[in-house]
Amino acid sequence: MSSVSTLKQMPLSIYRDGAIAEQRSSFIMKTNRSLLACVVLFVFAAASLRADVTLSAPFGNNAVIQRDRPISVWGKAEPGEAVTVQFGGRTVRATADAAGRWRVEIPALPASRNPGDLIITGKNRVVFRNILVGDVWLCAGQSNMEWNVARTDNAREEVAAANHPGIRYIKIDRAIASAPSERATGVWRLCTRREIGSCSAVAYFFAREINRETGVPIGIIQSSWSGAMIESFMPPATLAAPAFPEVSRRWQQTLDAFPKNKAKYDADLAAWKKERDAAVERNAAFAKNAPREPVGIGHRDEPSGIFNAMIAPLAPVGLRGFLWYQGEGNAQRFGEYRGLFTTMIASWRAAFQQGEIPFYWVQLPNYKAGRGDARMRAFLREAQDQTLSLPGTGQAVTIDIGNPDDEHPTNKQEVGRRLALIALKNVYGKTVACDSPRLVSACAEGKAMRVTLAHAAGLAVRGAATPSFEVAAADGIFKPATASIENNGVELVVSSPDVSAPAVVRYAWLNDPVANLYNAAGLPLTPFRSDEWEATDVSRTSSIIPDNKGGNKYFMEKHAAFLARAKEGPVGVLFIGDSITDGWSKAPAAWEKHFGKYQPANFGISGDSTQHVLWRIANGELDNVKPKAVVLMIGTNNTASNTPAEIAQGVATIISRIHEKIPAARVLLLAVFPRGPRTVNGNYDDAVNRMIIINDVNTRLSCLADGKRVRFLDINPVFLGPDGKIPSEVMPDQLHPGPHGYQLWADALQPALDEIMQEP
Repeated sequence: MSSVSTLKQMPLSIYRDGAIAEQRSSFIMKTNRSLLACVVLFVFAAASLRADVTLSAPFGNNAVIQRDRPISVWGKAEPGEAVTVQFGGRTVRATADAAGRWRVEIPALPASRNPGDLIITGKNRVVFRNILVGDVWLCAGQSNMEWNVARTDNAREEVAAANHPGIRYIKIDRAIASAPSERATGVWRLCTRREIGSCSAVAYFFAREINRETGVPIGIIQSSWSGAMIESFMPPATLAAPAFPEVSRRWQQTLDAFPKNKAKYDADLAAWKKERDAAVERNAAFAKNAPREPVGIGHRDEPSGIFNAMIAPLAPVGLRGFLWYQGEGNAQRFGEYRGLFTTMIASWRAAFQQGEIPFYWVQLPNYKAGRGDARMRAFLREAQDQTLSLPGTGQAVTIDIGNPDDEHPTNKQEVGRRLALIALKNVYGKTVACDSPRLVSACAEGKAMRVTLAHAAGLAVRGAATPSFEVAAADGIFKPATASIENNGVELVVSSPDVSAPAVVRYAWLNDPVANLYNAAGLPLTPFRSDEWEATDVSRTSSIIPDNKGGNKYFMEKHAAFLARAKEGPVGVLFIGDSITDGWSKAPAAWEKHFGKYQPANFGISGDSTQHVLWRIANGELDNVKPKAVVLMIGTNNTASNTPAEIAQGVATIISRIHEKIPAARVLLLAVFPRGPRTVNGNYDDAVNRMIIINDVNTRLSCLADGKRVRFLDINPVFLGPDGKIPSEVMPDQLHPGPHGYQLWADALQPALDEIMQEP
């Protein structure tokens, strides 16, 4: 069919203005090429003659509107255009301002399960149908809030049973903006088995409980993004405050690194596509992952990006309250979290202009957490718990229902139920138990700690495992402890045979503790600590607090081998470090030629960071060796999560421990090695950031040298080619030396080591 004949069949109603409709016959007489040009002109003419009345999410068919509060409705229109809004038998009017913005407030309406139509009329007419009046909850956070019903426990049964006409939900489409947006998008959906699978599971199970207990229609507005950090959900003005300088500093580093990272990504992506296409052409399997796009403007990590695009455009829609499930992304910087979280809550309440409306969240569950130390999530949970000092807040404790091996536990039914209990009592006035037991006080009593709890009536252990209690004396060394329950659960007496004079007590103060104490209502005891000792961020903790990598079999086997080697005979030169030190096995000839005469021992372990070396020293690796020189090169792995000052502090602590164990030893401290963009699997997209850190670290490490007991040697220049880059024959993967790289290392290290070994 030709373009002309297609146009002939178009109904006249498609031309909304008569002036445009009159041009229809002339269009038909044009050639196809002329027709296209005229249609384009027609579109622009229509746009110039009238700007239609528009609204954005959270308005739409099947929506739920907040009861018992003035109903704000807003949108855009032609400047000066009169707009009429009708709903629930009420009619209100407004006039669009010079920017085309308009807003009305419909008088408050009670809850209603009888649907109505929301009608907006300007020069055009917009009708949203099947609208209920009830309670609206804005549900936000990262992946555990985003986790949908289709992936929960008993998902098939849950989806099949989903038939709740009084529950509706809308997922705000993902978007990032560098300034507050006026418009968000999304579609309201019904709670049916066809639709519910994609809904946030936590939000749905919360809504189901509330709707079941109250009969009030419930609307869920879901603004979530997997992996997002709290900074992305905060208004720009809050992050610009002096209280949060590190957020801006980190983001500026990211932006500075972006051009080089983007160039590398583009090259890697082109190579990946070429490799993929070649595999397809050969009909061969291709499982290699595409390179990861570098972080920059428009990424979910952009500070305020999610707030600007997915929260700000929703205000000032009427809400009953907020639900929040986030914190995983910030666990390694838990020291910042309380300030960020309290500020975010206050800023959201200010943005929605409805007073101190309820704000409830999920305290992070148990999870081993592969990165960081064994307690970082305990301190993040503490930051969440401390935020209860704000009015109108509530916390669902989930320390007992996580998955140690998966950050995304699937028992979202219980998470939603515990949140619902808080709302049922505090918002809906129901007589339900919603408070988890929590610490009131703890004091020393002889060889034990007496702990007083609130909301703990009927406290009991469920299961055979021993709950994770610890006590410590004033020295701060914690030992496992056991507890006896007294006074129907109101008190605990906690003691350890290894601590005769306890001063403090902790419960479930680990990433993945045994947390199996419950009150009579079946709610778990909230993790607690009675001390106020400094809670260092994981960045510092992972630099200066000894850590044995948990149950890493390879690490423990290496440690055992080093203990055995120390007992075999004298060691003149001891090498300590990570995989780069461990890798001397790639160059046995160079090792023997340059260091063999000094009876060397290699105590390097792949993957080590400063805290692991500290653990090894504390657990005997230096107890039976008396080397004259210790060659120390450590800190590479710390650059992923530590500041230069923190890494230098960790190295300084290692040197101090070496001198405590081997007072006569000289330490030859090597600069952290250069690092290029790894070519094997593209893991090091942050190579520029890492080199910024490494250069700063090496400056700080050089200051640890005194020229006598500690000497600093920077041999990095020998690894760089004339262009300032690392040749592939030196470091094939741009991180670990190959045989040629180790030969260069040995050549550069030899003179300094010979000088030390020849001293009296």
